[in-house]
Amino acid sequence: MGEAPHVNHDHGTAYLETYVGLATGVFVRRAAEGGPGLRIEGTCPRCQGGTVSEYPYGLAGTGAKGIFSRRRGTDPASAQAQSEEAALLREVHYCECGHPHPDLPAEAPFVGCGASWRVAALSVADGG
Repeated sequence: MGEAPHVNHDHGTAYLETYVGLATGVFVRRAAEGGPGLRIEGTCPRCQGGTVSEYPYGLAGTGAKGIFSRRRGTDPASAQAQSEEAALLREVHYCECGHPHPDLPAEAPFVGCGASWRVAALSVADGG
């Protein structure tokens, strides 16, 4: 992650799969580190931990489309960025703070507090 620790992170928040609604905190969009795609960084509105999620671009023929079209070259750059932002604003994001909160089930899809939300707005980082 490479981020400063979140001082207000409540490690004692018990795991609970819950939708907390629209998050109005600061979420930043960057280029993904793990390959072609985008990365969203911010603070979980439930446990206050730093959370990072990566969303890959879809690859034709793999059966995994991701939330973005791979046809990046067919749209003008500004239209593509608007399309990506719209997809990220529609997407439900999950706490991926990396802390195994109390009561975290072994089969949980993400290591975090179990919260999910949509973001109200995205800031764009340099190179994102």
